[in-house]
Amino acid sequence: MGAGGFCAINPLIAVALGLIIGGALGNAIDRVVLGGVADFFHFHVAGWSWYVFNIADVAIVAGVVGLLYDSLRPNRKDAAKPS
Repeated sequence: MGAGGFCAINPLIAVALGLIIGGALGNAIDRVVLGGVADFFHFHVAGWSWYVFNIADVAIVAGVVGLLYDSLRPNRKDAAKPS
């Protein structure tokens, strides 16, 4: 059993949940300490202006994508069972 009595089903779920929780905590800490989310990045390359984003939101989105990927891929246990 993992720390605190929780155990992830697989490593992908563990990483995805860690990204979501970490991103949410990062945004919450910024809002409490700084009064708003201050870790925004705006990239410029060769005249192109890329997205403005913050790292915490990137972590949350990556975590959600990981959970969606895990939920949509075939379950190995179900695939091994004859129908």
